[in-house]
Amino acid sequence: MDKPGIVSVTLADIYQEQGYIEKSIEIFEELVKREPRNSFYKKRLSALKKDFKEKNKGHGLKRFLNKKMW
Repeated sequence: MDKPGIVSVTLADIYQEQGYIEKSIEIFEELVKREPRNSFYKKRLSALKKDFKEKNKGHGLKRFLNKKMW
């Protein structure tokens, strides 16, 4: 996300349901930045990243994963 505006769990869920996992990950990254002690946000972010990696094995998306600081 270039300039985080409105970020919420609901928005992240909507992106995820629509298949935009990358956007959902970006939102949770911002939520974790804003509330670093929130274990729910951290768990969701971790689960999304794992899901994203599993779904995209061998699809040339390593560029995206390597670009992010995970």
